[in-house]
Amino acid sequence: MKILAINGSPRSNGSTAKAISLAAERLGDAEVIDLGKKKISHCVACMRCKTEGKCATLDDMTPIYEKIRGSDMIILASPIYFGMETGLFKNFLDRMYAMGPVGQRKADIGKLNKGSIILTCGAPDGDMKYGGVSVHLMAALRYFGITDLSSVIIPGANPEGIQDSQHFKEYLEALDFQLM
Repeated sequence: MKILAINGSPRSNGSTAKAISLAAERLGDAEVIDLGKKKISHCVACMRCKTEGKCATLDDMTPIYEKIRGSDMIILASPIYFGMETGLFKNFLDRMYAMGPVGQRKADIGKLNKGSIILTCGAPDGDMKYGGVSVHLMAALRYFGITDLSSVIIPGANPEGIQDSQHFKEYLEALDFQLM
C-alpha cells in the first residue's frame, strides 16, 4: 500500500512533523511532503480545472497531484492555528479542488481510497475544542469520494511528548485497523 503524508506545518521539526514521522515509521513506508518547504500558490478561482481537468497554476503543487493519484492512502496533518488548519495547509487543500468531481466526471484521485487526519494543538483541551476542524477536513476528503477515514486531535502537543500521548497511541491503533 502506498501512503502519502502531507505535513501542513511551517515547522519541519514541530509536533505535527513528529506525529507524521511516527505514523510513517509505524506504517513502514509512507512518503512525507513537507508543505513548509514547498512554494504553493493560493487558488485564484479561475475554474480552468473544471473546464480543462487540471490546475492552471504551475508550482510545487503540480507534482503533488500525481503523488496523490498514485497513493492508496493520504494522511493530512496540520497544527491548529487560531482554531483552524494553517494557511499553508489551506492553500494546499484549496488547490486539491482541481482534482474534485465535475458534473458527471468523478474525482480525479487515482486509486486513493483511504484518508486520515492528524491535528496537533497546544491547548490542553484542544481535542474538545477543535473537533470542528477534524470534521471539516474529513468532509473535504469525502468530497473526493474517500469514506474510509480516521482522525486524531493531539491536545497539549509538543514534539518530545507525541509518542506518549494517549490520543496518539489510540490513533495508531485505529490506523492499524484501518489498514487491515
